[in-house]
Amino acid sequence: MEKVMIGKMPAGAFPIIVVGSMVNGKPNYNTLGCYGLISPAPPTVYIKSVKQHYTNVGIRESGWFSVNLPSADQARKTDYVGLVSGYDTDKSDAFTPFFSSAGNAPMIEECPVNILCKVIQTVYMPTQENAEIFIGEVEEVYIKKECMIDGNIDLNMIKPLMITGTQYIEVTGTPAGAAWNIGKELIEK
Repeated sequence: MEKVMIGKMPAGAFPIIVVGSMVNGKPNYNTLGCYGLISPAPPTVYIKSVKQHYTNVGIRESGWFSVNLPSADQARKTDYVGLVSGYDTDKSDAFTPFFSSAGNAPMIEECPVNILCKVIQTVYMPTQENAEIFIGEVEEVYIKKECMIDGNIDLNMIKPLMITGTQYIEVTGTPAGAAWNIGKELIEK
């Protein structure tokens, strides 16, 4: 198979999330493409956001943020809250917020998956973006009941929104094999 070098930008499909925080007493949202799991125990995630973003103000002040996984049918609103700045536009009514008694970050009712996180560390990246990486311990996870089958998440129902280059895509959720199991047949005995 021939490989082609395409530059430095990682290729592939990446999850899109909408981060929620309270800023000046109102819910604010921002769309991010840099999110991931750091550790399953304790459950810890990271988000990366440009330091100047309005949402970051609320995260720094409260020490809480929410990670909301939009479905493909929410692409328009998801794109919108990433295009406009909370400094200029009140985004508090872009989605329906709900809150937990555990933390002070708005979660999005319309999103099939919501993750409430408490900031445990902030890492500064002195890049051209002057970014902040917020590391958050997961406090609570909510999933729409209809997106579960036998206690497992059904990606076909969630239809998570991903980005590849400049195109949003929907993930089908077609199984490819059991994790930490399918490769066992290749282990030499």
